Amino acid sequence: MLQSIQWLGWDSKMGKEINMNNQQQINIDPNDLEDVSCEKCEGQVFVPAFLFKKISAVLSPNGKASMIPLNIFKCDACGHINQEFIPNKDGEKIL
Repeated sequence: MLQSIQWLGWDSKMGKEINMNNQQQINIDPNDLEDVSCEKCEGQVFVPAFLFKKISAVLSPNGKASMIPLNIFKCDACGHINQEFIPNKDGEKIL
């Protein structure tokens, strides 16, 4: 049985997840989790960025050519995008 973990916030004084929706919760200590760092500079702060993909009028649901943004994260220090953040298409990285 799969359980989804919904991260709603962290109560640093109590050391547990705050659950506002009365759903089953799983307590997770952030100190037990693996840090993610930049593959290039080892920075640990990432900022949201977008990749844009063009869609032709033929494939577009509204019949007009447009661009679709894909959310991605890049290193705040050097701008590098880790390989694990790059979306896949048929098992191949799209960048």
